[in-house]
Amino acid sequence: MMAFWPQYRLFALLLVIHTGSQIYTHASHSSNRIRSIQTVTQWNQLEYAFPTAQDVINALTTGELLPDNGTPIDVQPQYLPNGLVRIFTSIPRFLGGIPFTLATVSSKFGDNGPLLQPYPSLDWHNKNGENCDQITSAFRVTINECNQMWVLDSGVIGRDQVCPPQLLLFNLGDDRLLHRFRFPNTTYVPGGSLLIAPSLLVRDPPPHGQCEHTMIYIADVSNHGLVIYDQYEDVAWRAEHRFMYPDPDYGLHTIAGESFTLMDGIFTVNNDKRNLYFHPLASRSEYSVPLSVLNNASHWVGSVDAMQDQFVQIGKRNSECTASAMDSRYNLYCVTLNPVELIVWNVNTRYNPRNFAVLPANPKDLQFVSGMKVVRNAEGHEELWLFSNRFQKVAAGTLTAEEVNFRILRRQLDDVQSGAFFPHYDIDYDDYGNRL
Repeated sequence: MMAFWPQYRLFALLLVIHTGSQIYTHASHSSNRIRSIQTVTQWNQLEYAFPTAQDVINALTTGELLPDNGTPIDVQPQYLPNGLVRIFTSIPRFLGGIPFTLATVSSKFGDNGPLLQPYPSLDWHNKNGENCDQITSAFRVTINECNQMWVLDSGVIGRDQVCPPQLLLFNLGDDRLLHRFRFPNTTYVPGGSLLIAPSLLVRDPPPHGQCEHTMIYIADVSNHGLVIYDQYEDVAWRAEHRFMYPDPDYGLHTIAGESFTLMDGIFTVNNDKRNLYFHPLASRSEYSVPLSVLNNASHWVGSVDAMQDQFVQIGKRNSECTASAMDSRYNLYCVTLNPVELIVWNVNTRYNPRNFAVLPANPKDLQFVSGMKVVRNAEGHEELWLFSNRFQKVAAGTLTAEEVNFRILRRQLDDVQSGAFFPHYDIDYDDYGNRL
């Protein structure tokens, strides 16, 4: 049962990271040792913050809040100038009873974990699809170099496309909406598409640019395609390829002894400023396509399945892989399902298990990593942040609030970037010529 909090009104937007009883802003940077994964925070069951106790009662009575229904999937930390961290998470509306779908993690705690604050405010959240100017179902978010956050809103509640999918851009300095783009129905199939994961390429970063010319590459997991958005032109188009489809041989997934079927297509996208890397969830293959091919809208005007020979299978893993992220040294991170392992591969080597490094981790903490980000901390060093949600238990109906289910984790990356896991490779991190 969720615990509620009638005694105070919560508007905390800053989070001091907790690990056990220790409170700190961020770990200090030192080299020459292998890093471990730290638990930032965790939940048995999600805890939502409401303005008043009566609001909680009303939400429970109307079904606006069904405590068992929330499955968070993404994480995005924002390091602030004062050293504190604001952490965002998304709770897509796979089911009803989700009072808000994008949140920050509060420093206040309920019985089952830290309280979630609606972002940017409660009245921004579209509960039943009646107001498409609000946020309907946030899937994933990403912060650019200009302290702005892109929010990918699928517009889907349950299986219903109640609003068009949209991109929202917020200024994180004052949480003001800067830009909105609603996808035209030429880029998705209502009731068939599900836009879930963006990858950004900022063409005009600071100090000389203002992040006004960004390309965003978005995975359509259900209708098996890519949607490409050009911010400068404010237009979008679609690309498709058979590599974006699920492989039925790998649609049955097993995590920690529990099996479930999930025939998800293209699941995650990352770019190294030259190529886009992607894989379906139901697959053991990794694929790539040159960004120059995707960025040219004229290639795709007549046919969404043009340029087929430009898509390349770069290699295979020994397991399916969930969300992935890439650091500035072009190391691509992913967590495999069976066995549960955090692997890393550098794009300037061939994609095969001989060139993967397995990073130390507790498999129990990494059961179905649905969100992953590489961010720079206050000292300028890169960190890997992960969100794990034990989706195998959600799918099997065995999730219980008696156990820890949702975890936000992080790991410093200086050991990987200094070559500790690739001692026998002479990797030129400035080499854009990926040997595929």
